[in-house]
Amino acid sequence: MLLSNLLAIFSLLLFFAHQFTQKVLHLPIPWADNYLDPLLCMPILLGGYRLEQHWLLRRQRLSLFEVLAITALLSFIFEWIFPRFSSGFTTDWWDVAAYFAGALGFYLFQKD
Repeated sequence: MLLSNLLAIFSLLLFFAHQFTQKVLHLPIPWADNYLDPLLCMPILLGGYRLEQHWLLRRQRLSLFEVLAITALLSFIFEWIFPRFSSGFTTDWWDVAAYFAGALGFYLFQKD
């Protein structure tokens, strides 16, 4: 559990560092500006969900089905639902790939 918690914390710190460079320093990093947030999203959200499951139910890990189902649901919401209702969001299927890559990393790291 320690390794996946470290991944979630590292992802959260990297997310905040990127937001700082992007929004405060106005430093463009094209790949990171486009795909880093979706890549880090799932380790952060799944890490929080896993922590909640551990505190409430003493579960040590999430199943592959849970990780895939949560990732698919959030990808659908972020990349299909939100763009339909707000012009501030755009559909980018590469983001979906980044969500699933982050989820895969989370799943593999939780095998500690």
